[in-house]
Amino acid sequence: MADVLVAGSTGLVGSAFLAAIKQNRSFREVIAVSRREIASIGDAANIQQRIIDFDRLNDYKNELAATSTFCALGTTIKKAGTKERFRRVDYQLPLDLARIVLENNCQNFILISAVGANPDSKIFYNRIKGELEAQIQKLPFRSIHILRPSLILGQRDEVRMGEMIGKLFLQPISPLFPVRYRPIQAAAIAKKALHLLETGKAGIHIYEGAALRGSE
Repeated sequence: MADVLVAGSTGLVGSAFLAAIKQNRSFREVIAVSRREIASIGDAANIQQRIIDFDRLNDYKNELAATSTFCALGTTIKKAGTKERFRRVDYQLPLDLARIVLENNCQNFILISAVGANPDSKIFYNRIKGELEAQIQKLPFRSIHILRPSLILGQRDEVRMGEMIGKLFLQPISPLFPVRYRPIQAAAIAKKALHLLETGKAGIHIYEGAALRGSE
């Protein structure tokens, strides 16, 4: 069994997490699953890449075994094309993955969610994130860590116009915002997640604002 399974490996936060963990000797076997090859981890001695079809997740069940899972699966409604497809990627796939790794005796699950996640929200995006959080928390992992960032900063492979506008206009005045709504670097989120894996704190924990940025 691997030490860590990483899903959402090609996204902004997933890429930052892989960059951090490949430098960490505490984790000798990491599995990064994705739809395409990741050039940035080609030289990583501790990371094995497995290209899978997420629409046939159960076919890879035997390959999805690790003590801890880091899940940063997600998309945008624009990229998904429909709300139904968005729900498939941001809700059903992470939940299916969580159930599979749990069956494979995974102990710890880290979920990258979003600030404002609430299953009762009138905002579709926030509601889907909240529904996923609620379902994940019902699963009997030893530890569940839910990270709720606001606008995530970093270099993406794709251009997201909404995020670009947000960075240009919101980042300069972000110190005026409540801390939970301030933009945060993907590398900082990755650092927090890695710290949580290293400390091995049991139970269900949610991090946003100052708690997401700190080391505890």
